[in-house]
Amino acid sequence: MTEDRPGGLRRRAESVLSGGHFEAADITVTSMKELLHELYVHQAELEIQNEELRGAQQALEASRLQYLQLFQSVPLACLAVNAAGIVGEANAAAERQFGLPMLRLKGRPLTLLVDSLDHGRLFTALGRLRETGEWVRQEFRYVGPQGTVIDGLTDARTVTLDDGDRGDVLLTITDLTERNAWLREVQQARDDAERARADYHHILQSVGDGILGVDADGRIRFVNAAATTLTGHLDLDLIGRPPSDLLAGPALDHESGTPAEGGAARALALSLTDGRPRGVACERLRREDGGIVLVEVSISPMLMPGKRLAPVQERIQGAVVAFRDVTARWAAEAALNLSERRHRVLVQSLHDALTMTAADGRCLLANPMAERLLGGPARPLLDPTAAGYDGDGTDGHLVPATAPTQLVPTTAGRRFIDANGNRLHGLPPAAEAARSGKPVVERIVGVVEGEEATAPTRWLRVSSHPVADTAGRVEAVVSSVADITAVKALERELNVALDARERFLAAASHDLRQPVQALLLLSDLLLKESLPAEARRVAEQIQSSLGGLGGMLDGMLDISKLEAGLVAPHPEPVDIGALLARLHGDFAPLAERGGQELRLVAPPLATRTDPGLLERVLRNLLANALRYAPGGRVLLGARRRGDRLQIEVWDSGIGIADQHIDRIFQDFYQVGNAARDRREGLGLGLSIAKRLVTMLGGSIDVTSSLGRGSRFTVSLPLTESGTGAPTQAGQAQAGGGESAAAIRDGSEDRLIMLVEDDAVIRMALALMLEDWGFRVAEAGSGTEADGLLDELIEAGQTPDVILADYRLPEGTTGLMVMDMVRRRLSRDVPGVLLTGDTSADRLREAAGAQCALLHKPIQPNRLRDTLSAALNG
Repeated sequence: MTEDRPGGLRRRAESVLSGGHFEAADITVTSMKELLHELYVHQAELEIQNEELRGAQQALEASRLQYLQLFQSVPLACLAVNAAGIVGEANAAAERQFGLPMLRLKGRPLTLLVDSLDHGRLFTALGRLRETGEWVRQEFRYVGPQGTVIDGLTDARTVTLDDGDRGDVLLTITDLTERNAWLREVQQARDDAERARADYHHILQSVGDGILGVDADGRIRFVNAAATTLTGHLDLDLIGRPPSDLLAGPALDHESGTPAEGGAARALALSLTDGRPRGVACERLRREDGGIVLVEVSISPMLMPGKRLAPVQERIQGAVVAFRDVTARWAAEAALNLSERRHRVLVQSLHDALTMTAADGRCLLANPMAERLLGGPARPLLDPTAAGYDGDGTDGHLVPATAPTQLVPTTAGRRFIDANGNRLHGLPPAAEAARSGKPVVERIVGVVEGEEATAPTRWLRVSSHPVADTAGRVEAVVSSVADITAVKALERELNVALDARERFLAAASHDLRQPVQALLLLSDLLLKESLPAEARRVAEQIQSSLGGLGGMLDGMLDISKLEAGLVAPHPEPVDIGALLARLHGDFAPLAERGGQELRLVAPPLATRTDPGLLERVLRNLLANALRYAPGGRVLLGARRRGDRLQIEVWDSGIGIADQHIDRIFQDFYQVGNAARDRREGLGLGLSIAKRLVTMLGGSIDVTSSLGRGSRFTVSLPLTESGTGAPTQAGQAQAGGGESAAAIRDGSEDRLIMLVEDDAVIRMALALMLEDWGFRVAEAGSGTEADGLLDELIEAGQTPDVILADYRLPEGTTGLMVMDMVRRRLSRDVPGVLLTGDTSADRLREAAGAQCALLHKPIQPNRLRDTLSAALNG
């Protein structure tokens, strides 16, 4: 009660004073005293409380000042941010970090201090902190002085301030910019090291030599791809094994045939001990399949870096064993050594003298025969220092280059002569080769021992070849000397025999012709008489034999004249077209009597040659073609091939077997005349033709297919071009009366693929097309056309049009050839189909293949118009 009375009085007093009814209040004196006392007590309590409050305020201010001092002294940047994202407080570290004074930091939006890319992430994290009180320590990008980027590791926590508007979140920012830059550099260094390691790995894997990485214990730790290829093992099969499992010891020495000392296994063990690199020239390497490969081995120890003062044994980490396959090289060296030994034996056993002499005259090599000659007459000829022959005196002195003012005496009376007996002047062969740097080949030198006309002569054939260094200076001269004294004696005897033969042939030709002529006349008179059948047959046989004998005498005389050089060409301008036209006119009646077809293609070409000799060759070829193509076809034509003129004679006769091709130009050789029937010729015509063509500066060739015919080609230099129109006969004549120039219009550089199995028709078409100005590529079958297209593609050419016969060998047709060409070239090449079949099927097939169709026999003007339409369509 007593404790509640003062309280009641206080409440009453407060009621009276606060209600404003102090005058009307009913208060007793006693109550008044008590009330006053209670007021004094309450006042005292208020003063005490005020004093405590002032003390608390002073403590709080001191605490605030201490906090501010602590806040300012924190080394990390600190920002107090309110809910609106405005900075309320910032410490000195924040001023330094952001490069802004305190006045500019306070009240600054946080968005201006944070990189725009991190705005969303930062404010999302702050919102989650205010809602849940959770914060995950993380990095944000802040904007530093002059716009630099600061990597800040940020911590945040909510705080309660006196003024809620000043901020409610404290951000602590640790500057990781330098650390991150260092980490990036470290990472970059690691990445570079990893790339370098990968590069080195790729390099090791791509090198051609096998490489094994071996640790200090001698175990394989690394194997590259080449090593697995050479050994045949997988890399996992080799890891952990010693290299000695693969090494089978050194190979045999080339010279001694015994193994070399040591080996790669021993060399590896020594290198792992003393740290020195080593190599083995040739080691046998075992393959997984049991085979042996010869390898060259190189061993390089791996030393630990950073311990250069430590003993080598402590620095050895392992070794790199590299090996290269030298099996082929070792075999080549063995073969070379064997070849060298054989050549050494061969050189020593040569009958000819062989010597190598240095440029200063020292003998470097000489076989036994050379040693004998060097001590005899050949010594001056093989001396590179010789100045020349002494041609002024009579003692045959040779003047060396080392002593130009002195004479080196030789055998008294010795002199050097050439093949014609004239005394030699100038440099001997070896000296000439040394001075000029060019070889002297097969110089004939006679060494005459004496001045008499009957003095014996030793004939030598000398060849000298200079040996130069890389700068072109002659270091030595290799000379060979053959003693041809016996050969020269045989030559003299042969010349005497040839002269005797020529005289005999001339005499025999003259003496035999008279009785042969008489016998021919008598046989002719005899055949005019009335004779029994058997007698007439014998008389005709006699006349035939006499004709063959006369032809043989003419041929022998011709050969004798050619070999004796009595026939010489007299070149003059020759109109090839006119010459071929005349030959065609001469042989056409003979072909008609034999039921043969003789065709001509004569372009307007001219050259400079001997017309008589050329006509004789062509007459022989035409006669043979008509003889061996009974009832067949013969084509005579000419065409230009670059700077050469080709005159060709084709026939569809019996052909020539391959074994006879190389022999038909020999004297008296005949094909298909085993009975030696002289009516079939003597076998001299082609021999004489070849000699004549060679004399004209040309060549004669033959290609033939047994049972299908032959082609003889005479090739001559084309020195002049004709200007006249072509002369053509038979089906190869140009139609319409148009000139060659008009025909050529628009055809320059156009390539036609001609596919025709009939050789004569193909030749006639090719010549006619070339005369029109086309380029022609010929084939005789579908297979040949395929190969021809390969050649054209390889040469960078493709046909502009295909001209093909319908029926070709091997069951192929011209349409199939066109389809093959179009498919391979991937374009629609125009085509012209030739056929003798007039059925509607051919028309439909040609229309389906989109090609023109011409029926045989083909008129030239029709063919020309069709080709023009195909090329211009």
